[in-house]
Amino acid sequence: MIHFGQIALDGSPRIAVPFRDGNDPAFIARAVELGMHIAELRIDQFADRRAANVMAEIKKFKAAPILATIRSFTEGGKWEGNDAARLDLYKTILPLVDAVDVELSSKDIAADVITAALALHKPVVLSFHDFTKTPSLDVLSAIASDARSAGADIVKVAAMCNSQDDVRTLTQFTLDHAHEGVVVIGMGPIGITTRVLLPALGSLFTFAAYGEGTAPGQLQLEDMAAIFAKLYPSL
Repeated sequence: MIHFGQIALDGSPRIAVPFRDGNDPAFIARAVELGMHIAELRIDQFADRRAANVMAEIKKFKAAPILATIRSFTEGGKWEGNDAARLDLYKTILPLVDAVDVELSSKDIAADVITAALALHKPVVLSFHDFTKTPSLDVLSAIASDARSAGADIVKVAAMCNSQDDVRTLTQFTLDHAHEGVVVIGMGPIGITTRVLLPALGSLFTFAAYGEGTAPGQLQLEDMAAIFAKLYPSL
């Protein structure tokens, strides 16, 4: 079983909330009260990405496990610097966080991030994003296989849903790969149902916004937590 800090990803639906920098600790504490299980620090979207500021922000998050993400520009992130600097930042923050997310497509640094995380017994999410469409089931399965071979603890797939067929594709992918450890998100208005229902089928966590979101189709944390309270009363 995979753990993010004290949170066991045991099949119980979990909610992750993305944060930029400049957070008030009371704001973070309120997110926990509302139902946040995991804090995703979107370091690529920080106004100040110098290591000292990043580490100071990390230290504010004592009440929830931290998933650290430095998303590349090519997959919808704000990191446009060189990958050597991005790798250095990952290595700097790894001792302070509970897990990291790096794109499968970041071939120049993914293996080094995985090696550094493995040395510290920190889980790695290898992620894939398509902001225009949902690839076919065969393509998604090949992506999952590549990510496993590369050393992923969790494979994350986020794809734009343009039709209900796309929702069905992501649902089938979740059912096929849930036993391996996946996070599956359908983006856009049509994909909203996947954010609520796929956790019941084995997607390890979903994402909700607390304030400004970071991806199309994110529900607000208060709304997501209320829905989860009705659908998953054992939480």
